[in-house]
Amino acid sequence: MIKKIVLLFLLPIFVYAINEADVDKGQTYYKFILYEKLNIKGEEFTKLYTQKQWRELFSNNSKKFKEKFLKNRQMKEFMNTAKFEKIVPYLKAFTIYYAKDSNVVAQCEE
Repeated sequence: MIKKIVLLFLLPIFVYAINEADVDKGQTYYKFILYEKLNIKGEEFTKLYTQKQWRELFSNNSKKFKEKFLKNRQMKEFMNTAKFEKIVPYLKAFTIYYAKDSNVVAQCEE
């Protein structure tokens, strides 16, 4: 019984830690890959939309996200690569965590 109680207590902490790692990874990917293509600081980028809007942009295989940034030639080329598909979950976590309606302030070192 005690094991179950301890597990129930620790489970939310582990879930939070896993999500936090995704956010940090997304921030790193943005800083080293997308920043040079978009030339927008990470904090400014995440504050473009609310959490709900970011979720919509990344839904359906990031269809709306891709449409939004198709005008940028470098982004268009990058969005058609397997590497982009690999980092999308991390970018999504990063943008939602630091979104316009989030109380968290990004600590991007750009």
